[in-house]
Amino acid sequence: MFKKIQHSANAPISRSMGPHVKQVIPSGIEHVDPFVFLDHFGPFEKTPSFQGVPPHPHAGIATITYLIEGSNHHVDSYNHDAMIEPGDLAWMRAGKGIVHAEGINDPNNPSKIIHGLQLWISLPAKDKFIEPDFFHYKTTSLPEFNYEDAQIKVIVGELFNHISPVESLSPAYIYEIKQKGGSKLEIPISTRFTAGLYVIKGEILSDNKTLSQSSITKFETDGDTIFIDAINDAHYFVLGGEPLNEPIVAYASFVMNSKAQIQEVIDAYHNGEMGEIK
Repeated sequence: MFKKIQHSANAPISRSMGPHVKQVIPSGIEHVDPFVFLDHFGPFEKTPSFQGVPPHPHAGIATITYLIEGSNHHVDSYNHDAMIEPGDLAWMRAGKGIVHAEGINDPNNPSKIIHGLQLWISLPAKDKFIEPDFFHYKTTSLPEFNYEDAQIKVIVGELFNHISPVESLSPAYIYEIKQKGGSKLEIPISTRFTAGLYVIKGEILSDNKTLSQSSITKFETDGDTIFIDAINDAHYFVLGGEPLNEPIVAYASFVMNSKAQIQEVIDAYHNGEMGEIK
């Protein structure tokens, strides 16, 4: 049974990050539990004077940066330092709190195009205050294969017996799909899981609705398959997971389960307990 569309919308420009960033979740649609945030940045030219994203804290989530083009320099207060290249995945488990910066002090500083996604996935209540950690997955470690008329990359989760090495405390999946125009594709999704779809490029048809570039779509939970009819060559991401069904209380870059927890991590940050980037 094919999944029906619950809601679809065009992602608006981010008010805080500027015209080169589209805020897909929660501005386009609300959460695709356990995902609570999605920004699509670029493509834009990153020049030697680019300031990047300066040090800032996170808590209660895992932040996920996936690069389509360019490079991104990750540093954090737990002394992780990684250069993220095209197709790589940066997975930072913020837990009880960590400070990080992205794109600053990038040794690969010639002008170039940068393009990618940043997502936040809410940590389960039992893991909100887990010890922070960081994982860098090179593109070669993430399964990529051809299936019918599509090129598929399993960034998180499992699809068609291809399993990503990424470990998520919140059971989830992210698939990157490049599908040829005029072709059809059926993507199996567990009935236990939520499902969202974001179009990077091209036009596709699903549930008799045309989904165009920069559109974000949330599907109903009924049904176990997303049917895609590519109108032309398309590039899109499918994401979702087992819903946590837990309260979401967000403040700035913190996502917790209560206002009391938000105050707790704010205090921890101001008291220097999340460390600093050296």
